[in-house]
Amino acid sequence: MLTAIKRIKGLGVFGDFTAPADLPAFARYNIIYGENGSGKTTLSRLFAVLEAGAHTDHADLEYTIESQSGTLSAGQHYGRKVRTFNADYVEANIGQFHGPLRHILIIGEENKALAEEAAAERATHDERSRAIAAAEKAAEKLDADKGRIFSAIAKTIGEATSGSTLRSYRKPNAEADFAKERDLSPLTDAQLQAHRATVHQEQLESVTVPVLPLQPGDPARPFADVAIALPAEIVALLARTAQAGALRRLVEEPIIARWVEEGVTLHRARNSDHCEFCAQPLPAARMAALAEHFGVEDQRLKADIEQTARIARNLSEAFAALVFPAKNALYAELRADYESAMETAERCRTALVDQVDAASAVLDEKLLNRATAYARDIAIDPQPLTAALATLAAVIERQNRKSEGFERAKAEARTQLQRHYLSTIVDQVRDLDAQIAVQKTIGTKLTDGAEDLPDPRGLQALKDSFEAKQAKVSSKHAGGAALTDKLKIFLGRTDLRFESGAEGYHVQRRGKPAKRLSEGEKTAIAFLYFIVQLGDQDFNIKEGVVVIDDPISSLDAASIYQAFAFLKNAVKDAKQVFILTHNFDFLKLLLNWVQNFKKTDKAYFMIVCAEADVCRDASLEPLDALLLNHPTEYCFLFKLLHGFKSDGTILASYHIPNVARKVLETFLDFHRPYEASLYAKLEATDFDSHKKTAIYKFANDLSHSTGKGFDPALVSETQKNVTYLLEMIKAVAPLHYDGLEKLTVPQ
Repeated sequence: MLTAIKRIKGLGVFGDFTAPADLPAFARYNIIYGENGSGKTTLSRLFAVLEAGAHTDHADLEYTIESQSGTLSAGQHYGRKVRTFNADYVEANIGQFHGPLRHILIIGEENKALAEEAAAERATHDERSRAIAAAEKAAEKLDADKGRIFSAIAKTIGEATSGSTLRSYRKPNAEADFAKERDLSPLTDAQLQAHRATVHQEQLESVTVPVLPLQPGDPARPFADVAIALPAEIVALLARTAQAGALRRLVEEPIIARWVEEGVTLHRARNSDHCEFCAQPLPAARMAALAEHFGVEDQRLKADIEQTARIARNLSEAFAALVFPAKNALYAELRADYESAMETAERCRTALVDQVDAASAVLDEKLLNRATAYARDIAIDPQPLTAALATLAAVIERQNRKSEGFERAKAEARTQLQRHYLSTIVDQVRDLDAQIAVQKTIGTKLTDGAEDLPDPRGLQALKDSFEAKQAKVSSKHAGGAALTDKLKIFLGRTDLRFESGAEGYHVQRRGKPAKRLSEGEKTAIAFLYFIVQLGDQDFNIKEGVVVIDDPISSLDAASIYQAFAFLKNAVKDAKQVFILTHNFDFLKLLLNWVQNFKKTDKAYFMIVCAEADVCRDASLEPLDALLLNHPTEYCFLFKLLHGFKSDGTILASYHIPNVARKVLETFLDFHRPYEASLYAKLEATDFDSHKKTAIYKFANDLSHSTGKGFDPALVSETQKNVTYLLEMIKAVAPLHYDGLEKLTVPQ
């Protein structure tokens, strides 16, 4: 059962209602009183939406309702069926009687066993339908989760492959690429970084590969080959001597020998016969000895040494002059490899230049020691530099290949980044696909049926079966007969009846379609239709909630008693009942009906509308004791007038003329029972004539039982005329007034 309404928001006059602390809990039978326009029908609409959990006309509806099975809120489905009689029900089921009423299927006693089978099959069908819906919803949620994964990865891929938040790669692209890709695997960190760099790069120029130069004068012989042959040539030169006629002094002093040799060459060139150093004549014998010392063989050896020394110098200069491209000329992802290869090449070049320079020093030494043969270890190995240059060339080749096919490289980088990021969701997507497949399998099994189900039949077979059984145990005519019998009792005549047709029930008067039904007849038909429908096989009243809002509108006094009689018999077995009314006589019938019920089985409430600046706010409160404990509403209405304070708005004053007229009529009926009209009763009352005129005009002209005729210009008169009426009651019947005031304002 429902136990309490804690909050309502966004439902008409219940704009933002929070239950007061003293509001009693709902019981099995709940009676709710409220004036016309206070919000009774609005509250009944709340009960009507509990099964669905939402109202089509109030998308922002929020509510919190406690029940024995837990808390209910907007969007949740209440487990019990709720049947609601209100203006919406009348419009939806009865309308203007332009068409037939829907058939009501009443179960015959003799077919209860078959009906129970049908009910069981329908319960299985409904349970299956709910399970299928749950599986479909679960699959939809899983599919939505998968969609969010693809949306997120598409955003990542779009930003990674375009470098911009304005991306063209979206969820459908990710889903399509994922579907066609096979063997997705992630990139290494280095690969990922390289491809990211490629996507964001601008195209660079090709880079020239650094190479060792060719030997001048001998272009067919590269420097590397010369360097390889040089150690052997130097070793051979070191082994050669020119010792014939050698002067020991010059042999032992290579520096002096070089000085002397240069001097001899100078004197020969100048044809000098005197020493340019001491100006003494050059002895012929000494010049002959020197010529023999620096003979042809010695000059040949010298020339060979000098030639080899030039080759060594050329090698050293060539190696030193070798230029490496700047690393910034290469793409970012190649720079680390290039820098490493360049550092290696630099080391190898330095080592090779050092080797060649060492060899040059040995040759310089040999020039001074041509008369002596000796050996040295000569190490010149260009292979490390050659290998380092090959490594460097390979990196540059990658650079140049990328530049030549730059757009292809970018496209490939994008593809690899897509594959990389798609690979990161493989496990998630496969897991979700597996879960979706499970839910689809569940839905298919429940729809098509299976041997391992308690009932192996499919959903459609179950429906066909229980509908066939329902058709056997139900009689469309039984509902029509029940309506006709009840209408006869309700109205006390037999001219109206319900005839069953193929499409439903037709209301007939004396065998012809009924036209121009009175409001009382319409109310009676609508209410009786609802009462009979509570016996419909689609509704189990023992487990259902029944809500009835003002079933006695437009009914005369006799019909009110008939409506009450039908109502109490119709809902006596209901799980829970809510009855709302504005009619005090009907309220007293309801209160008398439940007075002997257990205290825990009944609860009383009233709906009160407070007037705000721009709207009316309704609230649910405990029923006022003056309504509960007195045989008429006179005391309660007096309380409303006594406590009324006008704020000058129509909203605050709208209901007051009606209240004033009821209080005036009741008071004068007892004070002046022998005058015929209200006017006559008031004229015969001993009170200020001007004030009596104002009271009559206010109560008579501004009362609006139909909701019409309230003159906004007279709003300002409301407080004044209420005061006049209370003054009159006090003046005419002071003891009566004091008694009412004591009830209204407890001492």
